[in-house]
Amino acid sequence: MKKRKEREQGSNQLNKRSMETFATEIAKSLLGKLGSFAVQEFRLAWGLEDDLARLEERLKAINAVLSDAEKQQSKNDRIRLWLHMLREVLYDAEDVLDEIECETLRRQVVKTTGSTSSKVRRSLGLSSNKIAFRLRMGHKIKKIIERLAEISSLKSDFNLIEQPIDCGHVLHEETEMNRSFESFSGLIGRDEDKERIINLLVAPFKVVDAHPLVLPIVGMGGLGKTSLAKSVCDAENVKSHFELKMEACVSDDFSLKQVIQKIIKSATGEGCADLNEGELIQKLEDIMKGKKYLLLLDDVWDEDARKWMLLKPLLSKGAGGSKIIVTTRIQRVAEIMGTVTAYNLSLLGQEDCLSLFYKCAFKEGQMELYPNLVGIGKEIVAKCKQVPLAVINMGAQLYGKTDEKVWESVRDSEKWEEEGDGILPALKISYQRLPTHLKRCFLYCSVFPKDYVFADLVLVQFWMAHGLILQSSNPNENLEDVALRYVRELISRCFFQDYVDKIIGAIFKMHDLMHDLASSLAQNEFSIISSQNHQISKTTRHLSVIDPDSFFHQTLPKFSNEFHHVRSIAFADSIVGPTCKTDFEKCLSEFKHLRSLELLDDSEFEAFPERIGALKHLRYIHFGKNTNIKRLPKSIFKLQNLQALLTGEGLEELPKDVSYMISLRFLFLVTKQKRLPEEGIGCLECLQALYIDGCENLENLCEDMQGLRSLRRLVIAGCDSLISLPRSIKCLTTLEELFIINCEELDLMTIEEEIEEKIQPLSLSLRIVMFEYLPATIALPEQFLQGSAESLQTFIIRDCPNIEEIPDCIGNLKKLQNLEISDCPRLSKKCRSGTGEDWPKIKHIPKIKVADDDSDEETSHAEAGSSGTP
Repeated sequence: MKKRKEREQGSNQLNKRSMETFATEIAKSLLGKLGSFAVQEFRLAWGLEDDLARLEERLKAINAVLSDAEKQQSKNDRIRLWLHMLREVLYDAEDVLDEIECETLRRQVVKTTGSTSSKVRRSLGLSSNKIAFRLRMGHKIKKIIERLAEISSLKSDFNLIEQPIDCGHVLHEETEMNRSFESFSGLIGRDEDKERIINLLVAPFKVVDAHPLVLPIVGMGGLGKTSLAKSVCDAENVKSHFELKMEACVSDDFSLKQVIQKIIKSATGEGCADLNEGELIQKLEDIMKGKKYLLLLDDVWDEDARKWMLLKPLLSKGAGGSKIIVTTRIQRVAEIMGTVTAYNLSLLGQEDCLSLFYKCAFKEGQMELYPNLVGIGKEIVAKCKQVPLAVINMGAQLYGKTDEKVWESVRDSEKWEEEGDGILPALKISYQRLPTHLKRCFLYCSVFPKDYVFADLVLVQFWMAHGLILQSSNPNENLEDVALRYVRELISRCFFQDYVDKIIGAIFKMHDLMHDLASSLAQNEFSIISSQNHQISKTTRHLSVIDPDSFFHQTLPKFSNEFHHVRSIAFADSIVGPTCKTDFEKCLSEFKHLRSLELLDDSEFEAFPERIGALKHLRYIHFGKNTNIKRLPKSIFKLQNLQALLTGEGLEELPKDVSYMISLRFLFLVTKQKRLPEEGIGCLECLQALYIDGCENLENLCEDMQGLRSLRRLVIAGCDSLISLPRSIKCLTTLEELFIINCEELDLMTIEEEIEEKIQPLSLSLRIVMFEYLPATIALPEQFLQGSAESLQTFIIRDCPNIEEIPDCIGNLKKLQNLEISDCPRLSKKCRSGTGEDWPKIKHIPKIKVADDDSDEETSHAEAGSSGTP
């Protein structure tokens, strides 16, 4: 506990001043909402033109000075307090405008469906009395205007300078993502450490040795303990020495059940969320029995020896010679868990720090051109106090920048004078240099638990749900495009790490020190509920629940009056117990303005509470890997604001009225249905991305897919019973990315059969097409591919053993830059460079990768230059 307190005190050093208000960003968002179609329609239909015009005028007057106020807030406590007061009013104004938008959308549903019955109107939650609703909204708007007027009257005390009003984001420079920050993992200068640890692991097992042997690696945060440990585990002589390799990130709360789940998932890929603790223990024993294993327990904090004593016997089931690596910052943890002397990781040598920094900061060949920057860089590295993470972050901030003043501003930052061991000042400087829109996105990531694996396409939906993404000035960019650019910028600046591009999407994590930084800077609005902390404040708007039991039985009863402000809640652990459903229903009833809801682990209840239909502000629901929730409530169709829905793995079917969710942009669907019904998903005109995954019973998709007029990405994966694609798929003219993976019974030529009925040629917009493990497919759909002759850039064919030839239309695909063929023995043979029968058809393509399954050879061809796959 002492170490935990020390850690919290260190974290508090990050936040001597409270979180930035981001009032400018919120005001921009509000002004954007006031100009939106829904609010404009409401103005005309409901007679609130004057009230909304006054609100807009008041917002613009305040917005004109906000930029100057936010620049001064760090040195003027009165301005900072004024901005915090303003932020609370702006949030309340957002809630009012969102309520107006929701009412407008609900009336749009009634109008679109042609349903005028009072029963339908009541089921949607529509106000029965338009005059009463108008008066209520008018009263709320007037109260907001009064509060804004009161706050506005104080701004003259601060002599703030008016600046031009910008109600949207300008285009930002595209981040360069062609370098790998994984290679800057801090392993420069760690060769000797790596060799010593490997020697300890592969040393012959002796009967007198402890079983299993536990080797702790100890050192302060940011030294690269995890990177070093993973590099050791990946070494060839280590992998060949052990039969089984596993890992689990333990982090703050040492939960036996969660640690076992993580070890099992690492070994088998199975989540096992539906198993109880006893079943998990038995499964772990079965996995390890008789095998010599290597286990990495990463980032251990808990000093409670009793928890380790519960886990240790379970890990003794492996064969003799099994080893465990433990990484920790705490010497006491090493003493409790270690069976051999801990390996204390030292600071990185100064010369190695310089090499690491220059590698991160300069483009190839650039260093020699700027000797002045090399000198300044040496001074910056000295301030990093030999901590690799600090060095990497400083280098990342300066990458590609050649203006000497920029480098000097980093070197001379006042943050270096604050208390810290080199890493905290460096991280604060990195944060300080972020554009405002990226700061907000970064801080919002603190609602997710440590070691959380982010998926880029899901994270952007979370950001969008909270209004963090404003429309680009480029009319060809939608919100998802802008948000993905934000992700790339944060990755390039090392705010995320362990980035892996899987073509379908990228995954990454946040370093625990970065998580500490985000949590501490955001602590006025974000609260973490754990067994040690049950508190929230009046300003709390985002909750991360590590311990649901503490939340339901201590936080909820004590702070129930504070929950109406909460906008997001993420349950990181299982919701279990005899009263879990009742507790959760009560919880939902308190969250009047919730925007996002996440259940990252399993829950004991099978039917999700109907109460969710009352959360009309909800924009994002994520059921994680939940296997127990079999049914979604019928009331979910009331959520006209919902933009993203990710169903759990146990869902039996979608509610029939899913078509009423007219704002839905992202749907990740797992279902037990054999067929997707008509007039459901196919009616979602705003849907941008559709994932149909792990639907083992699904034989047919819905036939009315032509209604998906905005669909840009379609992923069909793990649908073993799927036999054909609907004829309407040829009508998806906005579709840009198509991925069909692991569909054992699907024959792609069924698309061609449908297309033959159509006389005029297809006109599609596909940029990326990927077919993987489709054993029933014997030929590629030529006419379908021909339909994207003017757009297709990347074509990937993997593990399709029965495809024999490349279609003739490949020569007509004018924009095709990348062709990959792997684990397709017949096709690979025909596409061999120079000798293959189909080689003449493809040799014009700039980048070709052919992995020949028989000879295990790979052919790369780049006659006209090359470009990487997205």
